Amino acid sequence: MIPLIIGTALAVTAPPAPPVTTRADYVAARLARDPVFITDLAPRAITARDAARVRTAIKRMPVPTYLAVVSDTTVENDPQGTPDRLIALLHDKLDRGGVYLVVPPSGIGLTVEQFGTNLPVTAAEREVTFAEPYNAGLARVIERFVDDIRSGQAQQRYERAYAEDRAGRYPKPYREADDDNDLAQQAGVYSGMGVALLAALWILIVRLRRKSRKSTQIAHRAKSGKTR
Repeated sequence: MIPLIIGTALAVTAPPAPPVTTRADYVAARLARDPVFITDLAPRAITARDAARVRTAIKRMPVPTYLAVVSDTTVENDPQGTPDRLIALLHDKLDRGGVYLVVPPSGIGLTVEQFGTNLPVTAAEREVTFAEPYNAGLARVIERFVDDIRSGQAQQRYERAYAEDRAGRYPKPYREADDDNDLAQQAGVYSGMGVALLAALWILIVRLRRKSRKSTQIAHRAKSGKTR
């Protein structure tokens, strides 16, 4: 009887289990304070300048817009974290109308949904997919999406981009030099090439000087022999 009483008392006084925090909970809490959430798991993929461009673009949207830049997931490894499911969860947790966007750090695979608004978000999403090359990057993708929305011609732009794609005219990739990281890398390569070129030039000058001195010495000896 005593063990039963003790067990019952422990059950009553035991503290409740802490709530489970999911990725949707975390992202929603961040979006409640800031309409743009960018994962810190991809610091190299998104520069500070690109992040600023994204925030500026989101501010240009005509309705409240919430952007979540998160690691790409699939149904197999995270059924609750697929873009469509994540958007639904974020909307439920925030309970705010507007446009919701989820995109990976690469910018490839933009997913969008709207609640309580009537904007051509689907046409704009598709236009970006067909019109931007694979290396457009996050900032260009978001900027183009917002431009499509603000243009009032998102559907027409999408139809033109789709027609171009069907005709086999695909968007050309952006020059990699446009990226700050690539510029820095190229600068390092060119700097190394410059040092190597200077070293080779110095070696050539030294060899020419030695050859000139040797020729001068031979000519001097020949002249001395004739004089004798």
